[in-house]
Amino acid sequence: MSTVIAEQNVYGAQFSSMREHLPGSHRPWVERLRQKGMDDFLALGFPTTKLENWKYTNVAPLRRITFQPPIDQPVPSIPELDSSQTRLVFVNGRFHPAFSTIDVQLNFHLRTIREALRDRKPASGIENHLGRYTRTSDHAFAAWNTAFFTDGAYIELPRGSVCEQPIHLVFIAAGNTEPWACHPRNLIVAGEGSQITFIEEFIGWNDSAHLTNIVTEIAAGPGAVLDYYKIEHESHQGFHVAVINAHLAKDASLTSHSISFGGSLVRNDLNVSLDGEGSHCTLNGLFVADGRRLIDNHTRIDHLRPHASSREIYKGVLAGNAEGVFDGAIAVHENAQKADAVQYSKNLLLSTEAQINTKPQLEIRNNDVRCFHGATIGQIDTDAVFYLNSRGIAEHDAKGILIRGFAGEIIDTIRVPKVRGELEYQLNEWLRSVLEAS
Repeated sequence: MSTVIAEQNVYGAQFSSMREHLPGSHRPWVERLRQKGMDDFLALGFPTTKLENWKYTNVAPLRRITFQPPIDQPVPSIPELDSSQTRLVFVNGRFHPAFSTIDVQLNFHLRTIREALRDRKPASGIENHLGRYTRTSDHAFAAWNTAFFTDGAYIELPRGSVCEQPIHLVFIAAGNTEPWACHPRNLIVAGEGSQITFIEEFIGWNDSAHLTNIVTEIAAGPGAVLDYYKIEHESHQGFHVAVINAHLAKDASLTSHSISFGGSLVRNDLNVSLDGEGSHCTLNGLFVADGRRLIDNHTRIDHLRPHASSREIYKGVLAGNAEGVFDGAIAVHENAQKADAVQYSKNLLLSTEAQINTKPQLEIRNNDVRCFHGATIGQIDTDAVFYLNSRGIAEHDAKGILIRGFAGEIIDTIRVPKVRGELEYQLNEWLRSVLEAS
């Protein structure tokens, strides 16, 4: 039996047994969306390294596992979270109200996807936007999520509304007796002139084998301003695949901060459509890995209208036998006059065994543009280490100073002080363990 047929049998059977119990099953448009996702997933199968977009990321370890839906189990406690923030907490893909904090005075809609789809009269935003920006015909994991999503966050901001405090979406992977997969789905719809900061955080609570397969869709109306943080620290046996699709209207702005610390295999696909004149996005990324971990970041920015601009910088720090991938494309379309785009990939290898494959790309179909891109791969500057040694700083500490300086360019862009402080702590702990082992 071929692997594709085996996948069809296992996950096709799961879908047949679960579909009537999935959120929104009573709504024809949701049922059509799910069925299209399942059909596309079964037609595509899991990607192989023969596909250009997956050339350097072998999902065979994931493919060899038959993932089951997570089993509900008691969760006596969770890692300490910042109680001052409005937050939704999901454990193994399911909403846990006891761990969540929602301000009843919010001037916008904040609820779970499951709850929003259960309403007799769901908010118009969810039907108009859910699935609209995610193409399932060429991405197996997005298709799989679309078929099986069970919960997630739905945020809809009316015109002119301002979210004063960050919204914290926490996804915790807790232990199960057998490998399991969850498929969270987030939808953020920001009305004209609205403003929001939201954080997606993924925590591997223990070392269970699991897959978090998430899709997040962002629709930014004219003049909307969004500050988006994606922080991933899955466990050593955790697999993490994320597809983020953002659509920006006229003068809208999105700043994205993607931070990856953990997981056995991590793949982030971030796609931004600058579909309004004067729209802008900034994509900041930092990924650190050791052992035999693999972290793959694919980004694509489509300049579709005049006077749109983008800034992108991703940095990787790799130790041990870790592998990193950065594949970033900026596409300037025919109607995107005066496009202004800058992209950089910078990578630091802490061992001779660590590897990085970096591929910054420009696709330009318009002559009236200003576009730059570049990539660097290097090791710690021995002259700088020697200089610090000569000032009485031990070699171990000197290397830590230089690595923190390299990564700090990304962490310093984070505007939420508590998030920035936590990431600085995690980076220091990771550096301590890596440098002590070297």
